[in-house]
Amino acid sequence: MLADSQGLRSVDVHFFSSLYEVLRKGELVEFKPSIRQGIGVVYELFGIEVPEEKIRVYHERGLMEVAREVSFPSCAVCGTTCLHIALKCPRCFSRNIEKRELMIHYDCGHTGSIEEFAQTSPGIYRCPKCGKEMKRVGIDYGRPGLGFVCGDCKMVFQIPVIEVECENGHVNRIQQLEVKKYPVYRLSEEAKKLSQVFDAVETIAQRLKALGLDAATFARVRGVSGITYNVPIYVKGDQPLVIEIAPEKIADELYPIIMSLKAADIPNSMMIIVLPSSFRPELEMIFNPEKIRVIKVEEIRESVDRIVNEIARIIGAAGHADH
Repeated sequence: MLADSQGLRSVDVHFFSSLYEVLRKGELVEFKPSIRQGIGVVYELFGIEVPEEKIRVYHERGLMEVAREVSFPSCAVCGTTCLHIALKCPRCFSRNIEKRELMIHYDCGHTGSIEEFAQTSPGIYRCPKCGKEMKRVGIDYGRPGLGFVCGDCKMVFQIPVIEVECENGHVNRIQQLEVKKYPVYRLSEEAKKLSQVFDAVETIAQRLKALGLDAATFARVRGVSGITYNVPIYVKGDQPLVIEIAPEKIADELYPIIMSLKAADIPNSMMIIVLPSSFRPELEMIFNPEKIRVIKVEEIRESVDRIVNEIARIIGAAGHADH
């Protein structure tokens, strides 16, 4: 499913939630470009397709790095990579051609598709041009293999004219095409540093379970929009609890928007976000306090006790566990 322009912010939510799962499993992931006709170059981003300019943003933010490059042909006139091959008759340049198995009668030189030669008996053919029977392959007739027949001028040929047409109607010969390079991306070392939160996530979840809460780590939760999120800690209940833990590298200026969208999309839930103490207070103003609560700590792994106590204070662990 291709992400449309109205859903680009949802792509951020999808990226960051999927990132947790990939890093937790230690998977090696590459993001490779491909051509989607009518659109151009796209990348698969954890199961959805995004335009090239969107994935470039993650590279600019230091979350991806270039592993290598691949090349795609592009139109010499307009530069688009949305191309298709056109096969044409070398005599009349018609595109009304058919691929057929060919036969040639050596005596008269007639060449045509095998269907033109009537088979009078097993292994014996009659030439449609001169009417002679052909009995011995390699002596009376030959079968040179597959070729083409033009439906307009009836020419028989083995190699068609090959041209390339782009989505804008420009015609290129193979030699005329330009070549464009696009990067293959992989997660950067900075992105991999997010793995520091995983031990903390597991420990916090175990502590919440000890308080009687039904806490699951890296749960997959489906939003109203249809997006499936990987939630670091998900606590089931009458009002489910979504606990997000954001290391400093993730907690940038876009993060409040991303989390607000995610909180709004997961039905009937409350979100608690653990942020670094360096997170700018003015960026927190976007959070709806009825939907999102914030815990700020200096160092996540060393603040597990405080995080658990704050969560319990926010939701009232005893009352929550009774539901």
